[in-house]
Formats: sequence, C-alpha cells, structure tokens
Amino acid sequence: MEVVRVNGRYRRYALARFSSTLGTTVAPLGLAFAVVELGGGATALGLVLMGGLLVFIAVTPVAGVAADRLPRLPIIVVCQIVCGASQAVAAVLVLTGTASVWSLVGLEMVTAAAGAFFQPAVKGLVPQVVPPGPMLVQANAILQIANNGVAVIGPGVAGVVIAATSPGVILAFDAVTFILSAAVFVTLRLPAAVQQERRRFISDLMEGWSAFRNRRWLWVLTVLSAMTSACWAAGMGVLGPIFATQYLDGAVSLGLMSSAIGVGLACGSITSLLFPPARVGLMMCITPIPEALLFISMASDAPMPVLAGAAILTGAAGTIQLINWMSYLQETIPQEQLSRIMATTATIGTLLVPVAYAVAGPLADVIGVRAVLAGCAVIILGGTIAVFCVRDVRQLSAHTTRRRPSLA
Repeated sequence: MEVVRVNGRYRRYALARFSSTLGTTVAPLGLAFAVVELGGGATALGLVLMGGLLVFIAVTPVAGVAADRLPRLPIIVVCQIVCGASQAVAAVLVLTGTASVWSLVGLEMVTAAAGAFFQPAVKGLVPQVVPPGPMLVQANAILQIANNGVAVIGPGVAGVVIAATSPGVILAFDAVTFILSAAVFVTLRLPAAVQQERRRFISDLMEGWSAFRNRRWLWVLTVLSAMTSACWAAGMGVLGPIFATQYLDGAVSLGLMSSAIGVGLACGSITSLLFPPARVGLMMCITPIPEALLFISMASDAPMPVLAGAAILTGAAGTIQLINWMSYLQETIPQEQLSRIMATTATIGTLLVPVAYAVAGPLADVIGVRAVLAGCAVIILGGTIAVFCVRDVRQLSAHTTRRRPSLA
C-alpha cells in the first residue's frame, strides 16, 4: 500500500502499535482465567474489570487535555513502560501463586490509568504521521488488518497455552510486548508541532467539552457506543468465560470464539480499505446489530458453528465502524481539539461499562447467564433504532470530511 511504501514514520508507528496489540489481544483471557483459578466467578471478574474502568473514566478527561497541551510521543512511551511493568508484576504474582483478586484489581487500575493517557495521545498522533485525505483511512485500515491478523490466531493459541500452563504466561507475554512497543515509539521522529496558546487547565477542559457537546451527531453516537460497550462488557467480558465454562469447553471454546471475532476483524479491515462507506451515520447504526445477533445466538443454545459465524459478523462490523469512525473524527475535528474530543468520547463511551461489570455477575446469578445475554441484545437493538431516528446522524456522510465544519 502507498502509505506503507512512502511514509517511514507510519511504518514505525504501525510497528509499535502492532507490538503492543500482540499482547493486549490475548491479555483479557489471561486475566479472566487468572481470576477463575483464584476461585472467583463472574462477580470477582467484574470487580477486577470494574476497578480498571473506574480509573480509566476518572483519568481520561485529564489525559485528553494533557495530550492536546503536551508533546504526545513522550506520553505514549511512558504509558507503554508503565503498562509493561504492571503486567510483569501481575504475571509474577500469578505464576508464583501469590496473586489475589485484590492485587489484580490494583494492578488493573494502574494499567488502566496508563491506558487512559495512552489512548487520546496515540489517536491524536495519527494526523501528525499521515496527512489528511484518503491516505488517512488507508493508514487506519492497514493498521487494523495487521492487528486483527493477530486476533485471528492469538486468542485460540492463548486458550491452549492457559490450559497447558498458566494464565501468568499470557500476562508475562503482554508485559514484554508493551516494552517492545515503547522501544519502537522512542525511534519515531515527528515534525515540529504547532505550539498552541497555553491557557488554564479548566479552560482547556471546558473548551473540549463544548466542542463535543455542540456536535449533536457526535454525542448521540457516543451515547450509542456507551450502550453497546456496556453490553459487550457484560456479555463477553464478564459472562463470556462463565458461559464458556458452563455451556461449552471452557478456555478453548472461548478462545475459538475470540478467534472467530478476529477473523471478522480482518475481513472488516479489508472491506473498509476497499469499500469505505459513504454514509457514515448509517454505518454507525447498522454495525452494532451483529453484536446483538451474537448474544441472541449465545442465549438460544446455538451450536458452536453458529456462534462462530455470529462472532465473525460481530468482528467485521466492529472493525468497519472503528476504522471509518476514527478516520472521520481525525479529519473532521481540528487537530488542537482532537485528543480532548477522543478523550471525551472514550470517557462517555465507557461510562456504563463499570455498571455492567458490577451488575452482570449478580444478575446472572438471579436470572441466569442466558437471560442476561438476551437482555443485552434487546438493549443494543433498541438503542440502534432510537439513534437512527436522529436526522443529524442519518445525514452524516463521508464527503463532509473534505472540509472542517464549525462547532455548531
């Protein structure tokens, strides 16, 4: 692809992102089954995940302002090192049999805090590496293709490794990939950024909030993202390992489902590269539907081939949404506001996830795992229909990225 051939900065950026993705793709399985080995069920796993998300939500608005005010690259490097150190400690505790649910909660909170600073910085860095236009969509798509190639094989291999050894091995691998990513990011050389006028922190924070709030299409779609993210957290993050243990073959089956999602991610990446959607708003309303179909399949005792097929569709739709939405924002939002907008969408988009982590396990104990999965499907479908009724969303088209609209 042209962007890979002519842009050396992008090649280094993509390599660094790919390195950390090698570990983060499989790390959730390692964490989940580390909790299960400690005797924890859905409630304990929800507690571990919820602790990290609460920190992420609290820190992300501050991180967005920091990424717009400070050089983004040093923030990224430090965050990768912190994540690597945190995962290394978790791996040692699990491998030595000295881990506890509370120690994993604490380490997950450290990793989440670093991740909160990493995400708006690394997403805001892309327009500094790749010029606006079709090449930006291409850059995001190629990055996803490479990363999703790992998602096809990684979870299945991780399930076998966990079954044969220990979840700590997966956590140790994640730590190594974070450090390698930091080492590559250090070699990245960026053009000098335009210096923005320094103002009070609160003023910058409020400006970012106003830029978000005044775009109706942006906050409506972010609310939809919050709903679908919460359902995914409940359905796959908390109840996925429990569902696989009760109704399938445990870690191996969950790994196969995750790999099927990875196949879909790869297919969706290629589709976005070849056929970028013109109607971005319509795309954002359609792509959550396969997630609902996956949960319906899980709730209805569907066989593994059906689950795999639904997982492939879910992965494809998710990556089509991610690539084109990210590219749309990177071209539409002014560079000096981009990290704050990314941070705001990330904060609101994950606001309901801690609630899902806290509620999914106890609710499943009362009404059953499959009933909760069915409820998640209903929420997703209802939210999608409601958002599609908003005219600003329906009219959102890719051609609007050729100009920079006003905040109104």
